[in-house]
Amino acid sequence: MELDKDRLAKLLNLTESDQDGEALAAIRKANELLRQYDTDWSAALGIAAPPDDGATSAPPPTAADRPIYTPPPSARRVPDMPEGYQLARSYRNALRCEPLVPRVLAFPFWIFVELLAIVRPYKWLNTRGSGLATVFTLSMMTGIVAWIALGYYIVFG
Repeated sequence: MELDKDRLAKLLNLTESDQDGEALAAIRKANELLRQYDTDWSAALGIAAPPDDGATSAPPPTAADRPIYTPPPSARRVPDMPEGYQLARSYRNALRCEPLVPRVLAFPFWIFVELLAIVRPYKWLNTRGSGLATVFTLSMMTGIVAWIALGYYIVFG
């Protein structure tokens, strides 16, 4: 029975999660999958395992013997951005660390950031730029108006 490499790749992609528990569970599932197929990481990655003892050591592999690693098209390097830029998912995680009361008061902006992180998690945001400041200002005004309208409805209903 051959190792299900598609399933292993899916599990390894889950290790990129910002949630530590989810990433840990994914790597444990990947190890469990390897045990199920009675293999190890060296064999799964196509890397020659080192010999168990020094008595039967083989000559070191030449460049022609080594497998060539080509990253999949989905793997992309995150470019270095200047200070003040942040990935949408990182910005969402930073916003989630704020206390609940300010997030509830600014719920339109909170919703905007959550949706942006879901739709475009790798989009770079200029956190010091006028675009995000404008969205924040409009969202805050919308939130204030919504809370005032809710209060008016509750009181004068």
